Amino acid sequence: MIEKYGLLKEPDKTMFVFEKNGKYYGHIVKNKTAGAPAKLIFETPKFDNIADLKAEYPDAEE
Repeated sequence: MIEKYGLLKEPDKTMFVFEKNGKYYGHIVKNKTAGAPAKLIFETPKFDNIADLKAEYPDAEE
């Protein structure tokens, strides 16, 4: 894992960024709650760089 961040438009989800063969992609995970464990929602398409990934799935901190 390269990085993780909260999603701007979905505060209950976190993006985990990975790199494989020069492409960047993310796993979007629904955050853990008192009643349920964290859960993988889906894997994003692959992007040429992290900036493109973050443009499609913005960081809540930026």
